[in-house]
Formats: sequence, structure tokens, C-alpha cells
Amino acid sequence: MADQAATLLEALPDLAGRSVLVVGCGDGRYPRLFRGKGARRVVGVDADQVLIAAAQREEERDPVGISYEVHQLSRLPVMGAFDIVLAFLDSSDHLGRLAAGLAMGGLLVAVATNGLTLEEGLRDNGFQDIVLHRHESGDVYSARKVT
Repeated sequence: MADQAATLLEALPDLAGRSVLVVGCGDGRYPRLFRGKGARRVVGVDADQVLIAAAQREEERDPVGISYEVHQLSRLPVMGAFDIVLAFLDSSDHLGRLAAGLAMGGLLVAVATNGLTLEEGLRDNGFQDIVLHRHESGDVYSARKVT
């Protein structure tokens, strides 16, 4: 996991003062890391209520200002215009939904699991400046929202 965190941090710009949405946040490990790196606002969402409950308990135990919500990716509401969205994806079906949560010029960082290739889907959903960072647990794509 530490290696994946390093790959994600490599794909991300300086987080100081930025708003970050983490889709598939699990137990809150990455939201806490990003808040610690200076992100101004961090929201974590996951479909698993048990994992969100664990993340919320950690936030209650050691508050750092992260909010957590339970949402299925297929029904993810627009939760604001974030500077950065990090998402763990096993399909390119919801790239448009993720784009809706980004400010213009915002950065999507997507971890593609199960050998998924996202480049075509990213282009089809208005992303440019696509960069691929290889990682054994899932390739990490970063792409800028331009439309």
C-alpha cells in the first residue's frame, strides 16, 4: 500500500489549499494522508458502510476535518466543484459522473484496477493532459478536465 501511496502522490500536484474528493476512500487512509499534505477540504466517499463507519470513528478519535459519506459510484451526487478527484475504478462507465465533481481545470487521478485502460474514456469525457503512472496494484491515470 505504501508504494501505491507514493505513486498517487507522484501523480498529484501540491495539495496545499486544494479541495479533494476521494471516491472509494475505504477506511479513510488516503483522505487523512491528503489532509496531512495540506488539502483545505477533503471529502471521502465509499459504497461500503462498514469502511465509512471505520473512517468516521478515526475522524472522531483524531479530528482533522474530513467528512465521509456513503455513496455508490453509479449514484454519486455532485458534491461541489473539487480541485482534485481521486477515484478507484474497475470500469470507465462513470468518468462523466466524476468529471461533474471537478472544477474546470481540475485534476482527476484514477486508479484503474483489473487491468482497465482508461485513456479513451478519459478523452471521451473531456479530459486532456493524460499521464499514466504504472503500478502493480493498478495503473494510475491523471487527467485535467477541460470541458
